[in-house]
Amino acid sequence: MVTRDEVPQADTHSIPASIESPAGTVPAVCTADGRSITLPENGTESVWDVLDTHGITLPLGCASGHCGSCTVLLDDAPVPACIVPHAEARRSNIATIATASEDALVTAMMEHGAVQCGFCSPGIVVTLSWLIRGAAAEGRVVTVDEVRDALTGHLCRCTGYAAVVSAAVAASKGFSGNGQGIDEAGTTA
Repeated sequence: MVTRDEVPQADTHSIPASIESPAGTVPAVCTADGRSITLPENGTESVWDVLDTHGITLPLGCASGHCGSCTVLLDDAPVPACIVPHAEARRSNIATIATASEDALVTAMMEHGAVQCGFCSPGIVVTLSWLIRGAAAEGRVVTVDEVRDALTGHLCRCTGYAAVVSAAVAASKGFSGNGQGIDEAGTTA
């Protein structure tokens, strides 16, 4: 796994390892995977930095928001954790691969050969699980075009994306979010 120190940065300023809250103030908090996390009161840490400090490990590919490997759900919206300032997470709910993934998608990705080196998989699984849940809430299956659009911002150099797209559509066909399957016509079975 790449650490932030190993990734070239656009600017060379140093980020303090920890920033303490001023005396007498209540630290800002968020919830990450069901855990309460204290956020710095100030500073330039990203959501990725804060999660890493609290032992929640995510891949760090580009550290510039281009590869998608560190994608999390911030208040149920996929975002690259490496570029979202920690202040954006105050009083928010963050879900990582640990709590945002759908088993049906993970299984379909394995069955379709959509996982090779696995570095990009956490971000892709978070984003596509979010997409599949949204479609299921509307009682429909995701389309190939929706999956391709959702993968914008996710870099995978191993699979070529075709297997990822096929896996997501297949997982969506079998997932409605309420324990029922969805048939090819998009109705619950």
